[in-house]
Amino acid sequence: MTMDFLYTEDPDTLNDINIALDTVQNPMSGVGIVILKLFSILGSIIGFFGFVTIIFRLSPVILMILILTVLLSYLIMVKAKQYERSRKDDLYKEKRESIYSSSTLSDFQFGKDIRVYGLKNILFSKKVGSDKRLLEITKEIQNQIFKSSTLDGILFFIRESVIYSYLIYKVIYGNLSISDFVMYSVAMNSFAIWMDTTMKDISIIRIQSLYIGDFREFLNKKEPKKILNPINIPKTEKYKIEFDNISFKYPNSERYIFKDFSLVINPGERLAIVGINGAGKTTLVKLLTGLYSPNAGEIRVNGININKFNKEEYLDLLSVVFQDIKIFPFNIRENISFSNTFDEIKLNESIEQSGLKDKIQSLEKGVETNMLKILDEEGIELSGGENQKLAIARALYKNGKILIMDEPTASLDALAENRLYESFDKLISGKTAIYISHRLSSTRFCDKIAFIENGQLQEYGTHDELMKLDSLYANMFNIQSRYYKEDKAYA
Repeated sequence: MTMDFLYTEDPDTLNDINIALDTVQNPMSGVGIVILKLFSILGSIIGFFGFVTIIFRLSPVILMILILTVLLSYLIMVKAKQYERSRKDDLYKEKRESIYSSSTLSDFQFGKDIRVYGLKNILFSKKVGSDKRLLEITKEIQNQIFKSSTLDGILFFIRESVIYSYLIYKVIYGNLSISDFVMYSVAMNSFAIWMDTTMKDISIIRIQSLYIGDFREFLNKKEPKKILNPINIPKTEKYKIEFDNISFKYPNSERYIFKDFSLVINPGERLAIVGINGAGKTTLVKLLTGLYSPNAGEIRVNGININKFNKEEYLDLLSVVFQDIKIFPFNIRENISFSNTFDEIKLNESIEQSGLKDKIQSLEKGVETNMLKILDEEGIELSGGENQKLAIARALYKNGKILIMDEPTASLDALAENRLYESFDKLISGKTAIYISHRLSSTRFCDKIAFIENGQLQEYGTHDELMKLDSLYANMFNIQSRYYKEDKAYA
C-alpha cells in the first residue's frame, strides 16, 4: 500500500512480494524458523560443553574426528541450501503463474470471456505447463538435497566406524570397562547427534537470514523516499503545470517513453492531449499524479517541483478519471465519495452532472444500492458507459483544483458524450484541466491541443491553428470526421 506505484507494475515485484510474505507468514521458514532454531541452539550449546569434557578425557583425537565430520556435514548442508536459494526466483515465478491460472479459472468476473472464447483449455494448459516447470525445479532442488544427504550418510558411517572401532580396541587391548564403553559410546553418539543438529540449525539460520535480508531490502527498496520539510502547496483556485525536459523509462527497459519532453499548461487552461495508441498519453498522467517519477527533468506546479510537496496533500489537488475504471463492492454512494461521511448536496450534484441521475433514480435503494455480487448477491453491475459516468462523478465529488480525464467518454454513446461536452464548462468550473482522448471531436471544447507522438510534443496550439498546419493532427481529425459523416449518412 505504500510502495512506489512504479514497482506495482513490475513483474519481478510480484515474485518479491511472495518471497517476502513467505518470510514472515510461514512459521517453518524465514523469521519463524529462525526464532525456533535459536531456542534449540541455546539448549545444544549447554549440552555441548558437558559432552566435550567427557570425550576429551577418553581421546582428544576422537573429539577432533567428531568435530571435523560434523563441520563437513554442515558445509554439505549449506551448499544444498544455497542451491535451493539460488533457484528461488524461478520457483516463485512458476508458483505465481500457476496460482494466477487457478484463480482466473475460478474467478466469476472472467466467466463470460472464458465461455465465449473457449479459454478454459488455454488457461488449463498454462497451469499444467507452470506446474510441470515447478515440478522440474523442485526435483532439481530435491536431487541436490538428496546428494547432500547421501554424503552426510557416508560421513556418518565413517564416523561411527572409527569411533566404535576405537572403543572396541580399548576394551580388548586397553583398560576400558564395559560400563565405560557404554558411557563413552552414548556420550559420543549424543555429542555427534547434538553437534549435527546444531550445525544444521545454524545452516538453516544462515540461509533463512538471507531471506530475511531480502525481506528487509524489499521494504527499503519499495518504500517511497520520505520528503523532508515538504513545501506547502500554494493556496489558489488555478494552477500552472510545467513539464520541464522530463525523461522517463520503465524499470528494466532501455526505451524511453519520454525524452527531454516539455509542455506548459497555464492556470485555468483546458488542454487536450491527443495522439496514437502508445504515444505515452496515459504515462504522462501517471507522471503528473506522482505515481511515476521522471528519470530526469522536473514537473512543477506553480513553479514548485511536485516531489517537494507532501504526497497526500498534492493528491488532494487532483481529480482524476482513469482509463481503466475500478468498481469496488461498496454501495454507489461509497463508490463515489469513498467515505463513510459525505456531503449529500455535493453527491447529488456530482451524480447529476455526470449523467448518472436517471439510472440511480431507477434503483429501489438509490445511492445505497450495493455494487457487484462479490459481497452482496443482490449487488448490481453497471454497463461500461454507466461505470464511466460513475468515475466522472467521483472526480467531480472530490472537487480537486486540477481535473484530469483520461478517455472519459470511451464507453459512452454519442448522445451521452455530446451531453457531457455541452456541460464541459460547468464540469470544469474554471479549473486547470487535462483531457486525453482518441476522439478528436472533443478537442474543440479545449483551449489548447497537444499532439504527442514517440514521446515528443509534435504539435501544439488551438484546433484552428493545428488544422491550418494540415499535418499530423489535421490528418487524424479529417480521418475521424469522415467516419462520423459516413455513419451519419448511413443512419
